[in-house]
Amino acid sequence: MGDQEKHLAPGSCHRISAVCRPQCAGRGGHWRVNQRQRKTFLSVSLSLSLSTLPVKKKKKKIARLNIHPSLGVLIELEKRVRPSCTSKANCRTSVMQDKSRGSCKPRAARRGRSGYALWAELKLHFPASRASPTYFREPANKMAASVEHDSPSEVSEAAVEEEETKTFKDLGVTDVLCEACDQLGWTKPTKIQIEAIPLALQGRDIIGLAETGSGKTGAFALPILNALLETPQRLFALVLTPTRELAFQISEQFEALGSSIGVHCAVIVGGIDSMSQSLALAKKPHIVIATPGRLIDHLENTKGFNLRALKYLVMDEADRILNMDFETEVDKILKVIPRDRKTFLFSATMTKKVQKLQRAALKNPVKCAVSSKYQTVEKLQQYYIFIPSKFKDTYLVYILNELAGNSFMIFCSTCNNTQRTALLLRNLGFTAIPLHGQMSQSKRLGSLNKFKAKARSILLATDVASRGLDIPHVDVVVNFDIPTHSKDYIHRVGRTARAGRSGKAITFVTQYDVELFQRIEHLIGKKLPVFPTQDDEVMMLTERVAEAQRFARMELREHGEKKKRAREDVGDNDDTEGAMGVRNKVAGGKMKKRKGR
Repeated sequence: MGDQEKHLAPGSCHRISAVCRPQCAGRGGHWRVNQRQRKTFLSVSLSLSLSTLPVKKKKKKIARLNIHPSLGVLIELEKRVRPSCTSKANCRTSVMQDKSRGSCKPRAARRGRSGYALWAELKLHFPASRASPTYFREPANKMAASVEHDSPSEVSEAAVEEEETKTFKDLGVTDVLCEACDQLGWTKPTKIQIEAIPLALQGRDIIGLAETGSGKTGAFALPILNALLETPQRLFALVLTPTRELAFQISEQFEALGSSIGVHCAVIVGGIDSMSQSLALAKKPHIVIATPGRLIDHLENTKGFNLRALKYLVMDEADRILNMDFETEVDKILKVIPRDRKTFLFSATMTKKVQKLQRAALKNPVKCAVSSKYQTVEKLQQYYIFIPSKFKDTYLVYILNELAGNSFMIFCSTCNNTQRTALLLRNLGFTAIPLHGQMSQSKRLGSLNKFKAKARSILLATDVASRGLDIPHVDVVVNFDIPTHSKDYIHRVGRTARAGRSGKAITFVTQYDVELFQRIEHLIGKKLPVFPTQDDEVMMLTERVAEAQRFARMELREHGEKKKRAREDVGDNDDTEGAMGVRNKVAGGKMKKRKGR
């Protein structure tokens, strides 16, 4: 049936049969719609998860399964699955045609779930709320569906079609904050803001899922400030973030939006003197933006500081918070804050850990999803270059020359490689600056501010800079080292093409990275084109790059030795003057003895 379209009336309900192959049963295999019914009913191949469908249990079990947003349907398992024979031919006969249970029995030799063919009666519900009828078209690739049990009570999905232009005032934001949005250049709300802000103003808990650069910060900052205007209170809201740089950025946005109403924020992160942070907390700011580890430190050790009167909790980039082993800290924080708070959980990706946190921390939440699968921004041009690993530096220099005049963010996998590559590019005359976890907090902020102020055109960073940072003028993102986790690719390339602008992303793929790259392509659902290069021109740069590599290694070695000497001297700092005095006395004693002689 291919590209033929089938009209389905909104609000209707249809039944279909589905079968799972024996080898896939019980292991997350794919359900296939009956071929005959698919011809007469649907021109789409449904692919559902088996993770919660019962195989051996006899009792009826209902499971609700969400299908891809372009389908916009809910599927309900109406009849339980049943065992059948393991022969493919017999399975096709018994499952598709013969519905009697006794006609086909599983082989005794086969044990466990893998020995069964599964059959189920599924009921498809088409939402009546849609204004226009739903159409289905054969997809290019299979559409995966995720099983959700304790799913939020309501699911709010941004429509694919262009909606009527809305303003912040239409969403219920007060005039004072609307003026602040105008001053910041926020002319109209983004999709996630249109979905989340009205629900947040109604006092609902929210799970916000949207791609990077979609305005998630505004989606939780505006409702919090709106509520703060109505009921002014100190220590009103807490925002948890995974990285220090993101915490400072969120603080800047809160202060910019609340400048006319006198909002005070405190940033509580590691790498900064805790005494100054204790003084800031003693002044009782309205908003606290913190990383979980340092916040726990202050809750345990700073006298007079508590969050018993907290009204709002926000977890920004929640998946990264949990992936960075902050689970125990988050659990401790949840125990010391009020249960009757409002909770906002925002992320670009939904993981199992986030689902677990959702059940523990949120009450009857509303899910606001403008993208239910992992995806990148439409205006982002993505490429890859397949190169031998020993020529990575040479190809990087070639790309920087080819795309000269643009600003670059180059992502490396380790702090050492970030520092080495920055030194290499500096030796070749590029204005490059590093940003990684081994730098002090003041140096990290200095690097970021220089890049934001366009004093440097190239920022080399680890994944510490891949989340949430809003740097408007990033033109090109280069994945110098391919990310180990394919979801991190979404966040890295999200540093460019933000807020409707265009951008480029180029990924270096060596002979050792092919599998990781294929996972990324599978995740984003598209094949990336090759970035055009002139290999002859690249090879002409080899000699210069090799010399710069040698100088970079020497500088890195010297830097390491200096740090080592500094660490060794740290323990003797208190006794330096005393040691000098002892040496002088010893020297003086020798001189006196000599004179005496």
